Amino acid sequence: MRILLVEDEVLIALEQQLYLETVGHDVVGPAVTAAEAVAFAADGKPDLALVDVHLGMGSNGIDAARQLTAMGVPCLFITSFRDELKKGGPLTGIGCLPKPFTQSGLLAAVDAARAILAGETPRNVPQTMELFV
Repeated sequence: MRILLVEDEVLIALEQQLYLETVGHDVVGPAVTAAEAVAFAADGKPDLALVDVHLGMGSNGIDAARQLTAMGVPCLFITSFRDELKKGGPLTGIGCLPKPFTQSGLLAAVDAARAILAGETPRNVPQTMELFV
């Protein structure tokens, strides 16, 4: 899968990139603001975006996810701020994997998202992951 990282914490983005590339995913980004995320997506549409809620320069991952979803890019939140996802209207995205995450948890969450996008029932949903669909 081609996966866009929307994460302003450099070390977390590098960790995600390492885990994802290890199993063969093509990683784009990281985008550190909502505007950057939209620009990356416009450049080459990713199959999935992993989105943090709090982004750099006062930017908001929920806004980024709404814009990405409107562009046809499905989003999975990876955040410590799960409660903020429920404020301000309907939930956007496939679900949420809370931070901190493990390598196996992140990969299982991405696989669950892939299954949902393919119309399949996910087999191995991480215990801490909340699905919105």
